[in-house]
Amino acid sequence: MKIWVLKKPRKTSYVWIVRAYDPITKKTKDLETFPKNKKTQAEAFATEQKLEQPENVMPADISFDVAFKEYKEMVLKDDKLREETRLLKCSLINNHVIPYINKDSNFNGVVSKVKVEKLADYTYFYFKHGFISQVLKSGKTIVHNAKLRDGGGIVVKRLKDPIGKKLVKEVVGEFKMFVRYCLDRKWKLPREILDYSFSKNYFQDYEIKEQWVPNKDTVNKIIYEEKDLLNKALFMTAAICGPRLNEILAVTYCGIDLKSDPPTVSFEHSVDKWNGFLEKKLKAGRKRVVPISDELAVLFKNLMEQQKNPRKEKQYKLIFGSLTKASSKGRIRTAAKKLGVKWVGGLKPLRKFKYSLTREQGILTEIQARQQQGWSMESKTPGRYYHKDLDNNPEKTKEAVNKFLN
Repeated sequence: MKIWVLKKPRKTSYVWIVRAYDPITKKTKDLETFPKNKKTQAEAFATEQKLEQPENVMPADISFDVAFKEYKEMVLKDDKLREETRLLKCSLINNHVIPYINKDSNFNGVVSKVKVEKLADYTYFYFKHGFISQVLKSGKTIVHNAKLRDGGGIVVKRLKDPIGKKLVKEVVGEFKMFVRYCLDRKWKLPREILDYSFSKNYFQDYEIKEQWVPNKDTVNKIIYEEKDLLNKALFMTAAICGPRLNEILAVTYCGIDLKSDPPTVSFEHSVDKWNGFLEKKLKAGRKRVVPISDELAVLFKNLMEQQKNPRKEKQYKLIFGSLTKASSKGRIRTAAKKLGVKWVGGLKPLRKFKYSLTREQGILTEIQARQQQGWSMESKTPGRYYHKDLDNNPEKTKEAVNKFLN
């Protein structure tokens, strides 16, 4: 940005003009005009403007519609991100950012929301006191396929329930990334947005959903009364190893070592949102080898002998390749329904159960427990969401209570 002071004649005198030139947009703009006896003030003003950010001196005439379009195109072309991550980022922008780029308008005493069209017209006040409050009330969305009689295609439906604390933070984080993208392009947006953070107690009024974890009797009943070999191996793998579902569905034949002592299963690959195989990609970032029981080893051996044409991905044969995320959830829910036992969700409760029971038994160290399930020691997830007292010995609890004051 080039800024200078020039002398410009008038009919009877002259004035000092502070002018700016933007080499990106190739536009010239007069920033301020000073009387002939105010040359020093004009030079001081020019110096001040040189220290200002270029996008603040001469903001590019860019609309939010154009900026969001270009940002999403950049995200979708980013090969460093997995496809489901790219789609999620664009979904956050479409459903929880774009609808709230507005400001309050008061007309005849009636306050309404009016869309802010230009980046240069958006202020930090609009963000802090408008955008944030609206995001907190933003409804959840679901995506489903419309019926052919209604035209078909994908339809996004907004629900009444507001999004949770985690998603609110993700939305604000995505908006900050959009702001950073605009500033890199020399497009004006308030830099203070990048410094915004929620206070420690900001979400104290948010209701925390109860994390349901099955007890040992329920898990045993689900596993040992199951007749289908594939289901039984699936349920026992989830309960004994505690992996993520996308890791279970990517277990390979070569990842199962039945000759080691104890036998082991390796979690090295995963599947994406659409059950597509992701070679050597894990959320934890690295392969982990988990010991398994002799009973599960026998199930794996029998299952591999029974499978005639297992699903193959590259050079790998998948032991649970015939399943998807949805069908896995359906199988355990169906099994629970047949037995008349309570079950919430899909296989995820078994991941919680594994860690909870490990903590309750106290046989493995905390490092071993976390490593087996793919958590680092810095992760706050285990303690915050997964450790539950399963009360697997109610008789001892009753005895302790009765003896407490005796």
